[in-house]
Amino acid sequence: MGRVEDANQVATPISEENWTGRSGARLTLRPARGADQAGLRMFVDSLSRESRYFRFLTGGRVTDEIVQGFVSHRKAEDVALVVTYREADGAETIVANAEYVVNEEDVAELAVVVADAWQGQGLGRRLIQRLQQLARSGQLHGMRGDVLSENRRMLAIMRDCGFSARRNPEDNFLHEVSLTLAEARASARDQRMPRDWFAAH
Repeated sequence: MGRVEDANQVATPISEENWTGRSGARLTLRPARGADQAGLRMFVDSLSRESRYFRFLTGGRVTDEIVQGFVSHRKAEDVALVVTYREADGAETIVANAEYVVNEEDVAELAVVVADAWQGQGLGRRLIQRLQQLARSGQLHGMRGDVLSENRRMLAIMRDCGFSARRNPEDNFLHEVSLTLAEARASARDQRMPRDWFAAH
C-alpha cells in the first residue's frame, strides 16, 4: 500500500553541501529551484550523445517537458538536486543532476546524470548517497532505478552504494538496481481499530 497523503505535509528543508572538488573547484550540492530551469536546459544540452542516451534513453534532444520536470516536483514527496560550481565571473553552472520520484509503493525511483567533463570525480556517488539519506529521513522503504546494461560505470557506483542489480526480465538492455530501506509501513486503513473494538472494551 502507498502512503496516505497529508494535505498539510511540509517538505523537510534540504541543506546545501559545499566542498572542494578534485580539480580544486568549489562545488555546491543543493535542491533544484524554479530559477534553475534555464541552467538545467543548458546542462542537458551540453551532455554528450552517450551521456544523454545513458540517462534519457535518447541521444537526441531532451524535451522541454522533461527538463521542466526537474524543477516541478511535489515538494513534500519527490526530490531534485543539482551540483553547481562558480565560474570565475561568479556565474553558477550546473554540472550534475539527480532526482527521485516516490511511487505508490513508497519506493523512490531515482536517476542521476553528471556532465561529461566532471565524470570520475565522485559527483554521482555523492548525489546517490544524499538521495539515500533523504529517502531514509522520508521513511521510504526502498529505492530503485533502471540502468542501461552497457553503463558499467553507473552499475558499479550503484553497487558500491549498497544497491543490488539484476537484469530487467522485461528488457535485456536494462538492469534494475534496488535498495531496501525499511519495512513497509501500515496504511491508515490497517491502523484503524476493528469495528467491534468499542463493544469489546
